[in-house]
Amino acid sequence: MVIRGGRHVVTDTFRLTTEDSGTADAPITYAAMEGETPVFDAGTTITNFQPVRDNAILARLPEDARGKVFQTDLKAQGIKNLGTFEPGGFASARKFITHPTLELFFNGKAMQLARWPNNDYIHIADVPKNTKGTFTTNERRIDRWKDEKDPWLYGYWWWDWADSYEKIASIDPATKTITLAPPFSTYGEGGSGFRAGQRFHGINLLSEIDAPGEWYLDRQTGLLYFYPPAGPSKAKIQVSVLEKPVVELQDVSHVTLQGLTWENGRGDGIKITDGESCLIAGCTIRQFGGNGIEITGGTHHGILGCDIHTLGRAGTLITGGDRKTLAPGGHFLENCHIHHFSRIDHTYTPAVLLNGVGNRIAHNHMHDSYSSAMRIEGNDHLIEYNDVHDVLMESDDQGGADMWGDPTFRGNVFRYNWWHDMGSGTAIGGAGIRLDDMISGTVIYGNIFQRCAAGLFGAVQMNGGKENLIENNLFVDCQYAISGGSRTLANWQKFLQSDFGKQRVEAFPLNQPPYSTRYPELQQLEANLVNYVWRNIAINCATLLREPNQIDQADNWTLSGNPGFTNLATSDFTIQKGSPVHSRLSFAPIPFEEIGLYVDQYRKQK
Repeated sequence: MVIRGGRHVVTDTFRLTTEDSGTADAPITYAAMEGETPVFDAGTTITNFQPVRDNAILARLPEDARGKVFQTDLKAQGIKNLGTFEPGGFASARKFITHPTLELFFNGKAMQLARWPNNDYIHIADVPKNTKGTFTTNERRIDRWKDEKDPWLYGYWWWDWADSYEKIASIDPATKTITLAPPFSTYGEGGSGFRAGQRFHGINLLSEIDAPGEWYLDRQTGLLYFYPPAGPSKAKIQVSVLEKPVVELQDVSHVTLQGLTWENGRGDGIKITDGESCLIAGCTIRQFGGNGIEITGGTHHGILGCDIHTLGRAGTLITGGDRKTLAPGGHFLENCHIHHFSRIDHTYTPAVLLNGVGNRIAHNHMHDSYSSAMRIEGNDHLIEYNDVHDVLMESDDQGGADMWGDPTFRGNVFRYNWWHDMGSGTAIGGAGIRLDDMISGTVIYGNIFQRCAAGLFGAVQMNGGKENLIENNLFVDCQYAISGGSRTLANWQKFLQSDFGKQRVEAFPLNQPPYSTRYPELQQLEANLVNYVWRNIAINCATLLREPNQIDQADNWTLSGNPGFTNLATSDFTIQKGSPVHSRLSFAPIPFEEIGLYVDQYRKQK
């Protein structure tokens, strides 16, 4: 089917089921007409912005913003469902829950729901004993919020890797005490959920529209208030409308969606469940409040040459393969540009969350996120030739690629990726790749790590796992190249005897095929407590290893200056003729020129 260009209004989900499938010999394609771009719009354009003249509203606005804020009536423009403001955070992200959220876009750029501080955080001063959801702050600014209709806070309340939105129940200006509405964060000692010094900001606050791009929606009146970056009459201003996914494929096989654009949904974009060999190629998924594309189950589905950006949550969620039989899923994400995701739920909403067995992430460009670019779970995944940067911009104790908590995750390979320019400067740290809490049997080969070690972490951070191989990598301008290692026998025994550890290692019969033959090391989880660091080069790093625990080292080279790469300042890592690197015959050249996006029939330029 050929689809003409232009704007197509989406008011409901486009669903395909088994009977809509093609076959291997006769696949079905829904494609844009050559030279045209069909845009499926799940939102609506809004107009009729007028300067705010209501004296009561003007009095609530910051003085400097008066005369610069406009309003328009969404209900008068036919938008009856204004939804609720009920975003999630860490807990929702871990359960893969999307809370549909109305958003505002100005010429395709997501605008900021009014908040304070605009680009920073304030902090908890004290948490009264024997209280739940109550704390004080030293900021007098909260006096402005006491008359708000639907005020919320966003923050990292106990750990700097676990965020959430919390609804304000009341504010006592005299004592600067904020009381939240349940349910609220329950992290920390005794489930108190909050501790002094932790960071937060106010959000969804009419009284804080004080910068270009900020907005607020009064859901009772339907009036949207907006401080536009430029004159609203000459801009394309849109709000998201549809709360359901724009496309769903349920048990569909051999169908391709090609050259199409979807935008402006409050929830998730495209969902593929089960089926076989469906392909999303050369498409654009943008301006959604939830996740871009989700693939769950099935085999050999692919996302190829797509642009996926401006998302409230994750770029892609991909699950395929059977962890019981170790049968591969064969899904792939390739040659895609994924950026400016995790805007609403900041943590655990990566460019790709990959689970299952035997899937591939290759030649993608991922950047601009508050937390990780990848979260990898499962077995035998291949992650190669990706360019990842400007992630971990806010969260702590994370990696550009993050793995956590299960020593049965084996056979995963990271090779020929470029991890660079990431980290938030928070207390614990950020790494290019993090193998956290007993992750074992992972291969990290031929990667380039540049300016991607922060806090206490190296560019590669290991926390307790064993039998990981870190080989033939290049580390440049990282405070530490590698940090951590395996834990002691006592630590391993404690983990394996814990409820958490038992749940992981008893999930599958590790002493029977296919696990016993594919990963014989799993028969001896209390043995060979070592990781391997071989043939790496560390340039301008304080040290190759920070606090190395149980490390087998061989033929690593640590130095200052440039040993013969073409230009480290411009990140040209090709090796010049006559370089001393050539004399170290154990180091194999890294195919840097092949990393990242490439030109093909779906992507006309990198």
